[in-house]
Amino acid sequence: MSIQVRNVSKNFGNFSALNGVSLDIEPGELVALLGPSGSGKTTLLRVIAGLERPDSGQIYFSGEDTTETRVQEREVGFVFQHYALFRHMTIFENVAFGLRVRPRKERPAEAEVQERVHKLLNLVQLDWLADRYPHQLSGGQRQRIALARALAIEPKVLLLDEPFGALDAKVRKELRRWLRRLHDEINLTSVFVTHDQEEALEVADRIVVVNQGKIEQVGTPEAVYDHPATAFVYQFLGNVNQFHGRVRRGIATFGSKTLAAPEHETVEDAAATAYVRPHDIDIARAPGIASMPATVSHALRVGPVVRLELSRDDNGELVEVEVPRERFDDLGVAAGNVVHLTPRRAKVFLETPHAAVGARP
Repeated sequence: MSIQVRNVSKNFGNFSALNGVSLDIEPGELVALLGPSGSGKTTLLRVIAGLERPDSGQIYFSGEDTTETRVQEREVGFVFQHYALFRHMTIFENVAFGLRVRPRKERPAEAEVQERVHKLLNLVQLDWLADRYPHQLSGGQRQRIALARALAIEPKVLLLDEPFGALDAKVRKELRRWLRRLHDEINLTSVFVTHDQEEALEVADRIVVVNQGKIEQVGTPEAVYDHPATAFVYQFLGNVNQFHGRVRRGIATFGSKTLAAPEHETVEDAAATAYVRPHDIDIARAPGIASMPATVSHALRVGPVVRLELSRDDNGELVEVEVPRERFDDLGVAAGNVVHLTPRRAKVFLETPHAAVGARP
């Protein structure tokens, strides 16, 4: 099933949670709604689900307007952060619950319920826990049972709200991989909310970056990470350094360093910021063409990489650089050493409205 969101706005008092949001989700996609707290991502999920009614705009499921359709009739499955399992029911009974509470005419026979529940428990690899109770399971196991229960009603759309947010880092990482494999197997249109950039990048087919009630960018994980559309996306998706300077006719200047900025070739003169990821900075002991001298403050070994904190010699600003451990060992640098930095790849964004070349004042 496809989902179309059209010009949806939602206010809570004076707070604008969503402001004219439009989005298309293709059948069988796994889409992440990614953004900081208060960005509107959970509100968008709840509007798609029917748990919130938009102040304006429409929601379509495969071209059919469902804006006024009750949540019970949208055929969506939910998975929440805190499992919401019934503590007094066994795992089997929890998964079977949605089937057994259907109206009598729609309720499957008990033999079919038994077959479907065991099939789902096998799908989430927990059939051996069918007779246990939620308190006897780990957090990761409970979340997999919550997913099985959501799938039991055979939904057309699966919606997940911070599904792994309550779990520790190791379990969260394991479940991310498991969810990706499961989705590839069942191929169900799925939308999940997360504030975890790594989670979105690792699991989703496409990422929708949400900020202040609007969509900043939609694209594959590779597209939004490698080609951020806005300064916000660049900052939100991973660590980034900022170098402040100016742009004139497609050339950006930051201290002694110049960068080509062809996307700003019509700019006469404007303040700008270059965004550079820590792993996109070359470091050397000897100065290079237009390199920036900086002093090493700290060096932290994290597995196969070393994270360096440095202070620029010209203005004292902090710069973070990541290098492979082998490269760090070859450099032989320590705290207090002066090195020379050269950004290898950068994205330049204007800080203020600019005047185009040839424009009248």
